Amino acid sequence: MLGHESGERENKITSPPRRTAAAKQPKSGEVVAALAAVWLGAAALTAAHWWSAADPAQANPTLLRWGSWLPAGLRIGPYAGKEMAALVVWLGSWLVLFFALKRVELNLKLTMYVFIGAMLLLWLLLWPPVYHRIFGWPA
Repeated sequence: MLGHESGERENKITSPPRRTAAAKQPKSGEVVAALAAVWLGAAALTAAHWWSAADPAQANPTLLRWGSWLPAGLRIGPYAGKEMAALVVWLGSWLVLFFALKRVELNLKLTMYVFIGAMLLLWLLLWPPVYHRIFGWPA
């Protein structure tokens, strides 16, 4: 029987390899994926706000439609659509980035500095005097 004596069977029972404490620890790529997804969601919120400010006639009906199915979404106007854009980008990018980076080790110290700087930049870009200046509007 394919290399075995008749009547003999080779019984090899192997246990799965034990995971070490280091293997059980989350990789830094998972943290980077979460931070990048948060930043991308905030960037989507910023982009939706800029779109709403630059072209309200086209943007606001679309944003109202996007946010219309949220609880009390129509009460807060186009902001509900901005929230929806941010939520979809945040969750979608987190899903993609998590699986792309979950086995990767990255420099968390550098990542945190970049994340904080990028978030500060987004908050600055949401400040009306800044984006009015960018669009050439009076502040």
